[in-house]
Parts: sequence; structure tokens; C-alpha cells
Amino acid sequence: MGDLLRLFFIGTTAVALQWLFFGRLDLWGATPDVVLLFVLWVAVRYGQTTGTIAGFLVGFALDAIYGLWGIHMFVKTVIGFLVGLLNMINSEVFVRSARRVVETTLVISLVHNSLLALFVVMQRGVGWGYLFWVLCIGGTLYTTLVAFLAVTFWRR
Repeated sequence: MGDLLRLFFIGTTAVALQWLFFGRLDLWGATPDVVLLFVLWVAVRYGQTTGTIAGFLVGFALDAIYGLWGIHMFVKTVIGFLVGLLNMINSEVFVRSARRVVETTLVISLVHNSLLALFVVMQRGVGWGYLFWVLCIGGTLYTTLVAFLAVTFWRR
């Protein structure tokens, strides 16, 4: 029960930080996704089922905040499931070295942001070019930078 409450508190904090702080730290329209980093951490640390449920719950909260009903929920659930599955198949992928964290976050964030951009284009009908550069490239690099800073300072 203690781990469950702790995960709930950390997840709620990640969503609040994303909404109130990191969502406002945009560089040319790109923002980091700390909620994605939370889902990655949960899936690696606690496994596939917990990562999937965490992705669903934080995705639901983001959909409620941003009004993109179903998009964040679906994409974060899929990412939680896939990262948990990949970790179960080969746990060496997620060795906690700074280099490996950066590489893994870069790939997972690119997949996540590409799916997110695809669904936003389908739902809202906005241009793909802008979302590609801002979300897929900018958001991926920004999220990877935040992950690198987190893993660098977390170890100290």
C-alpha cells in the first residue's frame, strides 16, 4: 500500500509539474514531457502492468487538463506497456548509466511524440509539418535533455 500511495503522489506531482511548470518552459514551441519520464520510470522499476496502469492514469489526467480526450491516455498506456514488455524481455536495455538513459529516452520519446503528433493531426486537422518539428524533434530533444539532467543530478 505504501508503494501505491507513493506512486500516486509522484504521478500527481509529475502531472502538476507538467501542467504548471514544464508546459510553460517552451523553446520555439517545444516542451519537455516529464509525465513520459514518469511512465518510463514506473514501467522499468515496477514492470509492465504497473507501467501500463500508470500510463493510463496520468494520460487520463493530461487529457482532462488539455482537452485531447483519449490521445494522451492511449499513447502513454501504449508506451508504459511497451517499455515494461521490453524491460521484461531484456532488462539490460535499461541499465541506469547516463548514456543509456539518454539513448533510451531519445528513442522512446521519439516514438511517443510521433504517435502523439499523428493522433493530434487526425483529431484536430492541424498541419503535420509544424507538429513534426515542434513535437517530434523539439519535444524529443527537450525531454531527453531533462532526462539527462535528472539522471545526472539524481546520482549525486
